[in-house]
Amino acid sequence: MRILYYELRKIWRLPVVLAIIFLGAVHYFLFLDFEIRFFPNGHPAAEKYALAQEWTKKYGSTMEPDEYADAKQNYAALAAEADARIAADSRFRAHGFSRWEQLRDGVPEEYRDTYDLLFTGEFDFVGYRLQSLSGTLLSYETQILHPRVQRESGRGIFPGQCIDNLSEYLCWTGIFGIVSVTILLGACGTREDLCRMPAMLWSSRAGRHTACYQLAAALLSASILFAAELLIFGGIYARLGTQFFWDSPVQSFLNGSAVWFGLTYGQYVLYCLGFVLALMLGTAGAVFTLSHSSGNYTSAIMKALPLAAGMVFAAASILMRPFTDGNELYRHLHICGVEAVLCGPLLLAGLGIGFLFVRHIQRKELL
Repeated sequence: MRILYYELRKIWRLPVVLAIIFLGAVHYFLFLDFEIRFFPNGHPAAEKYALAQEWTKKYGSTMEPDEYADAKQNYAALAAEADARIAADSRFRAHGFSRWEQLRDGVPEEYRDTYDLLFTGEFDFVGYRLQSLSGTLLSYETQILHPRVQRESGRGIFPGQCIDNLSEYLCWTGIFGIVSVTILLGACGTREDLCRMPAMLWSSRAGRHTACYQLAAALLSASILFAAELLIFGGIYARLGTQFFWDSPVQSFLNGSAVWFGLTYGQYVLYCLGFVLALMLGTAGAVFTLSHSSGNYTSAIMKALPLAAGMVFAAASILMRPFTDGNELYRHLHICGVEAVLCGPLLLAGLGIGFLFVRHIQRKELL
């Protein structure tokens, strides 16, 4: 354990750690802050999200047909509220409007300014609320109750924008994780070679087993980086409160995308985090090998850059709306779960390269 501790100390040098912290702050404000400050993003997304929260509190994580009938009564009550507001406003009465039903399907252009009042804060955005409620009820009818498509799956109450927002946030977080691993490990092996330390280490009591400790320290460092970024970026994301839907099925009539597997939102989050960890560990194994096989810093950088770029591209392909028909890999390959099919080999390849390099070092002749 002492050897592992000293190898970790060689990796976690203060200037490198400070550089990662600085780049992390810049990365957050450039790419992640938007997903936090503007969620849910405007109208009617805010009304749909609030409706999903209300229904989850009232009905649980799924909506059954009898609960759908109760939700239709809520629409009638909301329409009655809108009727009262419209009838009491002189601007609507001047054009002969007294009920929501007269406005539901739109109005001629000359009445557009009056109609748009229903979608302002003056009327508590009642127009957006009515449209969101009627739209979700229609989705339930067409996706669940229609005689030709009656099914048990898809009854979950889950707002689809949670997946869109989470995947954007995790994609940029995963990209930073790959870059931070590359920065942390990119020069550690080269620095040892320039200081002519390998031969000294091999002559120590641990001998050539030191290479095993070095690989373990590299993988453990990637795991520590993942945990730190999860605590920081995950803690910031938790302020949105989307964990409220943790037990809700993502196969939902409220979700605009098709989800291939019957996962809950919590399981979906854990799978995505697993992808991020796998990509970071795969990157760590490969960067460790490239760093220890480079004779100078320029060579180490030139080798690490293409690797990091490839892993960033893979992260963007895997983490952007995984397990849905909105994922770019699925759109090209039409394979359900293709994200795991790609992520697994990347992890095994990175670890395999690292272990093969350690095996090579242990058999290498000194002279």
